[in-house]
Amino acid sequence: MPNIQKSVSAPDIREANDLQQSNESSRDNRYSEDLSFDLHYADATTSFSRIHTRVETSTCAFRSYVLVLLGAQVFLSSLQWLGATYRWRPQVTPGERSLYILLLLLSWTNLTLAFIGFRRLQLSFPINWIIFGCTFESLTLLVMCLRLIEQDITWHFILIGLGVLVVYTALGAWVPAFLTANLWILIIASMIVLVVSAVALGFCLQMRYYVPLSLSVVLFGPWAMYNSQRIFVPKKQDGYMAYQYMEAASKMFINYAFTVGGIVFAYGLSAETLDVK
Repeated sequence: MPNIQKSVSAPDIREANDLQQSNESSRDNRYSEDLSFDLHYADATTSFSRIHTRVETSTCAFRSYVLVLLGAQVFLSSLQWLGATYRWRPQVTPGERSLYILLLLLSWTNLTLAFIGFRRLQLSFPINWIIFGCTFESLTLLVMCLRLIEQDITWHFILIGLGVLVVYTALGAWVPAFLTANLWILIIASMIVLVVSAVALGFCLQMRYYVPLSLSVVLFGPWAMYNSQRIFVPKKQDGYMAYQYMEAASKMFINYAFTVGGIVFAYGLSAETLDVK
């Protein structure tokens, strides 16, 4: 039988060339798309790193402002309390002290609610600094007037309040990665309560020492941890904005002032009523 050879017609050759050219153009298009995607991804990565750097810088600046303002408030308030206890020693009647306490309490409450509730006040210079200073001074004088007659805000209680603030702020600034912030507060609080209770029972502490220590461990310490976590371990839903450094410093100072005033009041109350004469 004769060999039958298929001849390739001219249209088939043109179709093959067109198919090859379309494949090459599709490869070129894919390459250009991949290259443009890589360039876009590189630009996005660079911009994200710049944004991340700016965020880190603003966060560090925010924390620095808070700590500087808190340190100034703690120093000035402690100086006033020590000066009233050891140098000034004012002589007032119970009626005068009650009037001073009422006026300062109303002033501090209204200023604090206005400053925290109306965020626009925190951006209005110099009104924000004026309200911030008035809030600080009214709370400082309020704590002073609460124990003005007794004159028992001595350096021991100020040192204890400062220790509670520093220790619990440091504990709140560091949260393990495998724990949430609230769970970290509960674990630390329960551990410290157990240790304090064991020490109190072992050394037979008097109530004048046990009650202030318990208040610091159960109430004021976790409060300081919560404030610290909002500053150092912020979340989107409960963190501070960059302009709220005065609000954050005010809340931390409120914790310090309440700690000093609370343990002084608890010490005097337990010494008068709870200890066995």
